[in-house]
Parts: sequence; structure tokens; C-alpha cells
Amino acid sequence: MKVKSFRAPRSLVATVAQGRTILRGCWFLFSTRKLLAFGILAGAFVLGALIFPHDQTLLAEVHFWRDGQEEMARRIAWFLGTWGDYPTYNVPLALALWLYGLVTKSSAWRRVAVICFLGATLAGLFDDCFRLTLGRPRPDAHMPDRFYGITYAFSGGFQSFPSGHAAAVFGAAAALIVTDLPLGLLAAVFALGVVWARMELDRHYPSDVAVGSIIGIYFGLLSGFGAKLRRTRLSPPLDSGASSY
Repeated sequence: MKVKSFRAPRSLVATVAQGRTILRGCWFLFSTRKLLAFGILAGAFVLGALIFPHDQTLLAEVHFWRDGQEEMARRIAWFLGTWGDYPTYNVPLALALWLYGLVTKSSAWRRVAVICFLGATLAGLFDDCFRLTLGRPRPDAHMPDRFYGITYAFSGGFQSFPSGHAAAVFGAAAALIVTDLPLGLLAAVFALGVVWARMELDRHYPSDVAVGSIIGIYFGLLSGFGAKLRRTRLSPPLDSGASSY
């Protein structure tokens, strides 16, 4: 009896190919504009260093709600913080965009999904390089505010700087702004809500979310423009359906 070999659906094969092409575009942009990339990322950490001494004061100003308003604010913050995480927001968002492209037979929307996913993922991975090594305690850990190093970084409550939530949500938002402006602006508003929520819940300091947001914006734009670059150079338009994609 002859056994048929497994063949992945064309849409999945095309998605993987799109991902590889976009990553090559990202690498080309990064490698040809290294000074710009290092300048932006270094500037983010310099900004974080400038905010660092004022974190306690700024965080106190975030909590300006009182009495019943404070309870309502924390409920809203809990909702945004919970559903604004990478596995509960970024992955479902990219999957929803991809499925929409599959149902409508639009390779353009499937491409947008890949760009959105890569923007959030690249930002999150870069953010984790520091979040999982510096070991800054979260505000609700009630520890002296300093960097304890990699020894503590994998313990609970020592992954405050930079904010992973901020990096991921702004990575997706910036990528979508390049590919589909209206959807990107909605994602940016949600991202602002998420970074506020993380401070309202005492999970991050202002410097954490500032640096995380810049990291996200950089990698989101890198993914968006990297995709446009590779599409212009290598691929003729396949169909319409999502802005210029």
C-alpha cells in the first residue's frame, strides 16, 4: 500500500516564505543602518537612565484616582494588563488577521499578520535580553530599587526593566501603522492603555515602559519597512486588500 507523503497547505507554506522574506528585509535595513539602530536603542536606555531617579515620584502621580475611582481604575488596569500580554493579545491578533486573510483569500492580509507577529516577537525577544539579565524588582515587590543581576532575574518580581508588555504591544502597533494605518492607530491606543495599566498595577516603573515602548516601536517599524523593502525589490503585488499589501 502506497503511503502518501504529507504536504502542508499552500497558505502555510506561503506564510513561512513571507516570514523569511520579511526577516531578510529587516536584516538588510538593520545591517545598512546600524548607526541609526544603535542610536535609537542607546537613546532609549539613556532616556530610561534619566527617568530612573524620578521613577518613584512619577509612579505616585499615576495613582491619582481615590476611593471608588481607584478600585475601578485597577479593575480596568487588570483587564488591560491581562489581555495585553504577548500570548493573550499579540498571538491571537496575528492569528485573527491571518485567518481573515485565509477566509477572504487575501495574501495581503496574511502578510500583514506575519508582519504584526514579527514586530511583536522581535521586540519581545530583544527586550527579554535585558529583562532576564538585569534583575530589577517590580514596584510591588517592595525591594530596594536597583539592578540585582542575572542571579535574581529569573525569580518572581525581578523582571521589571524593560517592560515586556510595552515592547510587544508597541511592536505590533508600529508594524500595523506601516501596513494598515487605521488598524495601527487602534492598536496604538490599546498599547497606551496597556502601559498605563502596568504602572497602575505597580508592575512597572515609568522608565520600564518608556524603554520597552521605544524598543517595540523600533522593531515594529523595522518589520513594517523591512517587508515593504523586500516586496518592492523582490515581489510584484499579488492582490489587494490591506493598504498597499
